[in-house]
Amino acid sequence: MQLKRLSIYLLINVIVSAVTTLVVLTVWDRAQRQSFDQSTAEIVVPTSAPTQIVQPVEPTLEPTIALQSHQVRSGETLGDIALEYEVTVEELLAINGMTDPDSLAAGQLVYVPDQGAVSDEPPPTSAPEVASVPNDGQIEIVSVIGIGDIGTERLVLGESGGGKQALAGWQLRDEDDNIYTFPQATLYENGQIVINTRVGSDNPLELFWGLSETIWKSGEVVTLYDAAGQVQSTYQIP
Repeated sequence: MQLKRLSIYLLINVIVSAVTTLVVLTVWDRAQRQSFDQSTAEIVVPTSAPTQIVQPVEPTLEPTIALQSHQVRSGETLGDIALEYEVTVEELLAINGMTDPDSLAAGQLVYVPDQGAVSDEPPPTSAPEVASVPNDGQIEIVSVIGIGDIGTERLVLGESGGGKQALAGWQLRDEDDNIYTFPQATLYENGQIVINTRVGSDNPLELFWGLSETIWKSGEVVTLYDAAGQVQSTYQIP
């Protein structure tokens, strides 16, 4: 009987020891897991890519074609001229400041690209700028047209056989001392340029005085001066 009690006592001790050991191991394992979670470094994932720096690209200027004059023949169209000089009608309209391709008249001068000359300068914003060239021909006042009508009144300047001439600084004067000073403009060999009395935008073929009233009168004398103040031409209006 005493042996039986002893056996039961030993069994209870074994069970208590096993339970105690299991509890201690469980508590230790949880403590180790919590310590590991707290010490784990936080991983940060970038949400956007680094900014890419783009270097600006310098624009390349296309060489521009120099101009030469072309006199319109009877029955000739702007399309015929474009085909002859290997350009488009749109390019000719832009060069000459025109909007209507059907507005040509026989004898009219239009400017076309000179295929034999190329310039590295950017295209002009108005009339082409060229250096002053000695002119062995005659620059003269050809006519004054449309007197008394502000919409059509204009003076025609022509060149006869001396090559192109820069007109910047040249002047037109009448007997009432009204003065028109030429901007950057060029008169080409055997070409003409028109000076309109009215307001408008200058182009290689036409310049605009910018007045609101007519200025020319029948019988008065108009004088053309070069940039040095020398008389180049006089014209009495019919």
